[in-house]
Amino acid sequence: MSLAHAAGKPSALPSDPRFSSGPCRKHPGWSVHPAMLRYMGRSHRSSEGAKRLAAVITRMGCLLGLPDSWLCGIVPGSGTGACSMALQNLLGPVPVETFLSDSFSHYWAHEIDALALAPQRRHSCCYGDFPNTSGIDADHDIVVVLNGTSSGVCPPDLDWIPRDREGLVIADAVSAAFTRHIDVDRVDALCWSWQKALGGEGGHGMIALSPRAQGRLKAGVGRPVAKLMRLHNSDGSVNSAFFGGRTISTPSMFAVEDIHSALDWAEACGGLPALVNKVADNYSVMADWVKATSWIDWLCANPAARSSCSITLRLSPEPPGGSEEKDRAKIVSGMIRLLEAEGAALDIWSYGDAPPGFRIWAGPTVEADDLAVLCEWLDWAYSQMCEAGTMSKKIIAPSHKLAYGES
Repeated sequence: MSLAHAAGKPSALPSDPRFSSGPCRKHPGWSVHPAMLRYMGRSHRSSEGAKRLAAVITRMGCLLGLPDSWLCGIVPGSGTGACSMALQNLLGPVPVETFLSDSFSHYWAHEIDALALAPQRRHSCCYGDFPNTSGIDADHDIVVVLNGTSSGVCPPDLDWIPRDREGLVIADAVSAAFTRHIDVDRVDALCWSWQKALGGEGGHGMIALSPRAQGRLKAGVGRPVAKLMRLHNSDGSVNSAFFGGRTISTPSMFAVEDIHSALDWAEACGGLPALVNKVADNYSVMADWVKATSWIDWLCANPAARSSCSITLRLSPEPPGGSEEKDRAKIVSGMIRLLEAEGAALDIWSYGDAPPGFRIWAGPTVEADDLAVLCEWLDWAYSQMCEAGTMSKKIIAPSHKLAYGES
C-alpha cells in the first residue's frame, strides 16, 4: 500500500452518522415533543386538522418564495407522486422535451411514453453531465429534474428557458427545493417532498402550479386520470379544495406536525437564504476534501452541472471494465460496511443504477462539521481496504485531478 493511502483511525465520530439521500436527516435539535402528538388519531377533515394542513401549504409557499398567484397542494406518494400528478394532469396538448440527466429523468421519460401522455423529444448526454439545452422549442412543454440525487447532476441555471414561452415547464424539484434558488419565472409546475431538504417524514409531496399551469388544468387534457392523481372534480372542474389543504388521500397527522417542526427550524435559521448558505458551506467541505484526496473524484465531472447537496463520488481514476469494475465495487462495499460498523456513516451507497461509489446527502439539515469528520473516516476506510489487499490490481492515483474536458 502506498504511504499516501495510510490514514489513522479518527478519534471522533460525526454527531449524527445519517447521510441518507432520503428520507434525510432530521433538522438539528429535532425530537418528538408532546405537541407533535396532539392530532394523532384525529381526522385530517376535522377543523383543526384541516387548518394544520392548510398552514403547511402556506408556510411552504412562503419559504420557497412562490408568488401569491400560484396554487399549492399536498399530494400522496412523496415527490414521485407529485411529479407523476403533474405529468398526468398537464401534459398532452403539445409535444414535450425531456432532459435525461439522472435516474428519475429517465423514469419520467418512460412514464410519458408508457402512458402516451404526449409526443416526446429526449435530450441525452453522457452519465454525470447535463444535456445540451440549445435548440429547444419554446412552444413545447419541458420536463426537467432540477437536482439529480443519483448522478449528482443539476442544470447549471434555467436561463435557457424563455420567459415568454408557450409551453409549460414541469420541474422535479424533489431535492432542489430549499437547497438552491429556483427561478420560478421559468417554471410552471414545481414538485417536491417533505423528506428531502427539510428532513420530514416520507410519503408526502407537494405540487405548486403557476397561473399558466392553472390555465392548462382548467382547459383539461382530454384524458382520464386515476383518482389518486386527479386534480379535477367528477364534473371536470378544478379541485379547488385540494389546493386549500383537502388532500386526496389520508395524510399522517404526525408527519404534518413533524413538517411544521421542520418549518419552524427553517424559519428560525433565516429562511431560504440561510438554508442555501448551509448547503454551500457543506459543499465547500466536500469539495476541499475531494481536491486534496488522490483516490476519490466526482461522479459529475462538469463543475457547472454539479449538485451542491447530492455529493456523488467514485474511486479515482476510473478503472476500465472487466474484473477491475468488480474490484471497485468490492472496495466501495467494504468501506461502507466498515463505516456502518463504526457508526461513522449510514446509507451512503451509490444509487442502484449508478456506477459504484458514494452518495452523500449534504442538504441544510446536515452539519458541515459532520461532513468534515466523515471525510476523515472515508480516508481511514480506504486505507483499511488497501491494507486488506482487496484490490486485485493496484490503483495508481494520478499526479493531479483532471479538469473538466481534459483527457
